[in-house]
Amino acid sequence: MILITVQSYPSRVEAEIGKGLLEANDIKALVVADDAGGVYPLTMSTMGVQLQVERKNIKKTKDLLQVEK
Repeated sequence: MILITVQSYPSRVEAEIGKGLLEANDIKALVVADDAGGVYPLTMSTMGVQLQVERKNIKKTKDLLQVEK
């Protein structure tokens, strides 16, 4: 399975909201952040939080999240 980052967010909370929207539409998603599981949220100001999906779901994901193509 190849995962592709479709959107980056400034916080884990925003990424989790996007993930919830995708999962409600039967798209499996993964939130990737280097914040020690939310223990160090300030590191997100420089690195961001990535929302990733399988390559086969890119088009539907971008439509749902209204991401520029």
